[in-house]
Amino acid sequence: MKEINYEQFLIYLRQFQNKIQKNVNEDLKNFHISSTHIGIIMILKKEKNGCSMSELSRIIQVDNALMSRNISELEKINYIYRDRENIKQRKYHICLTKKGQDVANELEEIIKKRKKEFLKNFTKEEQKILIRAVEIMIQKFISLEKEEKEC
Repeated sequence: MKEINYEQFLIYLRQFQNKIQKNVNEDLKNFHISSTHIGIIMILKKEKNGCSMSELSRIIQVDNALMSRNISELEKINYIYRDRENIKQRKYHICLTKKGQDVANELEEIIKKRKKEFLKNFTKEEQKILIRAVEIMIQKFISLEKEEKEC
C-alpha cells in the first residue's frame, strides 16, 4: 500500500467527512437542522432525563459557546427544552420535546439508511477494518489529549 504523508491524510479525512456530511445535510433540510444538531438530538434521545449543556459540550467536544448557539436553535424549532432542576438554581437539563423525540426517531432511520448505503461498497472485512481504524484513531487522540492536559 502506498504511504501518504500527514497533510495528505488530513485532506483525505476532510474529503471523507465532506462527502458524508453532504449526503446527510440533504436529508436534514426537511427538519430545518444541520448535521451539528444530529449529535445533540441523538444523545438526548438516549438520555431520558436530559443532559446539562456542559455534558453535551464534553460528549460532542465543542465549546460551551457553540453548544449554547445550537441549543438555542433547537429550542426555537421546539425540538428541545430546558428543564430546571430547582427554580432557585441556575442548573437545568436539556431535554427533547415530543416533537424532538419524533424527529430523533426519524433521524435514527435516516442514519441507518445512510450507513447501509455508505457501507454497501465495502466487503464485511473492509467494514471491520474501517470501523477498527476509526476506533483506534479516536483512542489515540483521546490519549494525546490526556497527555497534553497532564503536562
